[in-house]
Amino acid sequence: MPTVRTACICGLAAAFASGLAAEAATRPPRLTPTAGTTLFRYEVRQTTGGETSGWRMKFRLQTDGQGGAVAMVLQSEALDHGTWSPVTVDAACRSAMHAGPGELAEVRLAPLSQEAAMLGEAFLAMCAPPGIFNPITDILNVALIQTAKPFRIDALRRPGDTVSFAGFSTSLKRPNLEMSETSDGGEMSLTGVEEGRALVDWKPSPSQLHLVNKLPSGQQIPLDGTEHFAFRLEIDARTGALRSARTLYDDLDLTAAVAGPADRQPRLRITREVAIVPVD
Repeated sequence: MPTVRTACICGLAAAFASGLAAEAATRPPRLTPTAGTTLFRYEVRQTTGGETSGWRMKFRLQTDGQGGAVAMVLQSEALDHGTWSPVTVDAACRSAMHAGPGELAEVRLAPLSQEAAMLGEAFLAMCAPPGIFNPITDILNVALIQTAKPFRIDALRRPGDTVSFAGFSTSLKRPNLEMSETSDGGEMSLTGVEEGRALVDWKPSPSQLHLVNKLPSGQQIPLDGTEHFAFRLEIDARTGALRSARTLYDDLDLTAAVAGPADRQPRLRITREVAIVPVD
């Protein structure tokens, strides 16, 4: 039978543990990542008029705990007519993309210099095929949600908190694509914290989008319209490490400028589903 002293110590220990648990439950979650490396699989499926295409990529996300993030691309595949095929990159292009041993590319996601933020050669070599560049732009979005100060993720303290962020714009020129996109702003919300994970929703306002697709034949097809998209991030509430990310929605409504009457320009409605999950 325990002595009174032992029972007292056990009672104090239980109270202390209970106090720590209560403190942990009320402590704001960490939403920016500490230093670490995680292996992820990215996948996007894009549906246009009943046709589905996409890419999937295996990559390591490395963070330095000070706002820096780098993606190391290990492999990529393209989906076309129901079949996945590897994205191949020659040695010269791998070198231009700063690939290490066993990699296709290494891409700095944050912080970005002003030149790299234009998403040209300073961001990723122009030889990068769409199966590398396009997935990286989604991965970049997710990284910036956690690291870019204008998005104000650090202002989220308790479940239910919502902060607004200012408008932003992006433009780029690549060998097969030109794009400019402008959003009036949006909001970021801490939608919940449970079982050691925090859920953060990032919702820009519908953006104005201008694209120019450059075909191998040399023909250029301008597309204008809107994109409305949002991401949900699952974050380790203790370390701030990304656990997973997915689009809540991503809908594009575009009109192609081709020869013919203005009221008969082709209209493209595109839906995209993006998921980033850890690889066990």
